[in-house]
Amino acid sequence: MCPECHTRLEEWDRNRGGDPHAYVTDTLRCPGCELIEQERDHVPQDRSGYGVKIQLLPRALHRDHS
Repeated sequence: MCPECHTRLEEWDRNRGGDPHAYVTDTLRCPGCELIEQERDHVPQDRSGYGVKIQLLPRALHRDHS
């Protein structure tokens, strides 16, 4: 199984019972992922940004917004 797209090679291979057009692409914009990417722009690119993880928390649970 591909670690990125989670399909199996045999799903694409006619010789293995698959179809080269087994899947189609679809575009989705996730507001949560967009917010994470925007925040990631503020993480330093040098060593001080190593290991920084950005997560989404419900507003009601966040200490600065309760």
